[in-house]
Amino acid sequence: MNGVNQGDLYSYVVRAVVAPLWANKERSPYLKHYKRFLRTQYRPLEQVREDQWTRLKSLLDHAYAHTGFYRDRMDSLGITPADIRTWQDFERLPLLTKDDIRAHRDRMVADSIPSDRLFPKKTSGSTGVSLSFFVDEDSLQWKRGCALRHDEWTGWRLGERIGAVWGNPEYKKSWRGYVRNFLLERTTVLDTLRMDEDAMTMFHAQILKEKPPLLFGHAHSLYLFARFVQANNLSPIRPKGIISTAMVLHDFERALVEEVFGCKVTNRYGCEEVSLIACECEAHQGLHVNMDTLHFECLRDGKPAQAGETGAVVVTDLTNHGMPFIRYLVGDTARMAETPCACGRTYPRIASLEGRIADYVRTPEGEYISGISLTENFAMVLEGVKQMQIVQDELDHLLFRVVQGDGGRDQALRADIARLVRERFGTSMRHDVEYADSIQSETSGKYRFCVSKLDSAGMFGAGRP
Repeated sequence: MNGVNQGDLYSYVVRAVVAPLWANKERSPYLKHYKRFLRTQYRPLEQVREDQWTRLKSLLDHAYAHTGFYRDRMDSLGITPADIRTWQDFERLPLLTKDDIRAHRDRMVADSIPSDRLFPKKTSGSTGVSLSFFVDEDSLQWKRGCALRHDEWTGWRLGERIGAVWGNPEYKKSWRGYVRNFLLERTTVLDTLRMDEDAMTMFHAQILKEKPPLLFGHAHSLYLFARFVQANNLSPIRPKGIISTAMVLHDFERALVEEVFGCKVTNRYGCEEVSLIACECEAHQGLHVNMDTLHFECLRDGKPAQAGETGAVVVTDLTNHGMPFIRYLVGDTARMAETPCACGRTYPRIASLEGRIADYVRTPEGEYISGISLTENFAMVLEGVKQMQIVQDELDHLLFRVVQGDGGRDQALRADIARLVRERFGTSMRHDVEYADSIQSETSGKYRFCVSKLDSAGMFGAGRP
């Protein structure tokens, strides 16, 4: 195989030998799921919806028969799963909130799933109190196969190396993890909890040598690494693709990352509770909803959001029978695309992710402003700012946390922020500026541009009956 280096040769070995043997050892069907998803990803939308409906009906029957929480919920409405005959009937079910899960977690767990098939998980709690829940083994393997298909939309293939800008890497927690990573996953990690200059220099040197076809990481962390490479005029890294996930990707971040690494960024959206929700394909015209795993709703005032409207994201996990998530209010907002994608896949697309409900800024006059668009606007306008975070701690007060860049001038910057606050929020909004040496990522490795400490209940009316 002329021109193929040893690393590429080993990727063939992983695909043909290591991965199948490892899956057989684990008794995992994820590779079978993955191959099925590759075959079916261009199905007509009607077939996809029929498959979803069949699996939804099975999930509702299961939840009613085996969980006290959903049985009580349906009984309180005077319905049973047999009464849910259409998608409109399904939408009569109330939304599942994080408070519901915290209060009723044990009664949401199915009594028919053996405990050794249930795996505990926990969210980072980046927007408040963390959330603990369970996922069954079959669901985990289904989602694993689905994620692998989406990974390959970048041009990367199973078995090839990965460079990851990620927090608290799992493989470092045991020697088995190291072995698995060395033989199968082949991931080199820059820990986002320790992203200092020495760590980024070492990571750059390692991936320059290994040449991983895929870079993967938190959106803002990828941006910080790209900016470091550019600022220090380091040798170029040229992967096939980049996956940005775990947080909203700003346009200015995407532009810099693509410029520095010379390839397109694939934006991905998911959450710990249900895993992958949507992902860009090779056409990069929005994020395809993961309909093989989820039923997806975008709601405004309790009804499907209209074209161009921002709505609250609501998902139903069609795979997790161990602890069903039915009409789960994720806490994020999105706008849906209207036109088909050029790639030929029929899955509906998210045109843009507008941020977390909890990260919207509210004005005293009752307007809602996306923290994502707001911070991007400020970051593009202000001079001499290296990092910035907007914190709303009162309805009429904002705190701007700022890390100054080279040549930043205090008085000029304060004057610019004051002007922008007046323009964006009017004279009733107060503000302060606080300087910091750095704004650290949270324990999850995520970085939050905008933090609202106000009660977000009822935003967009998603929870209205």
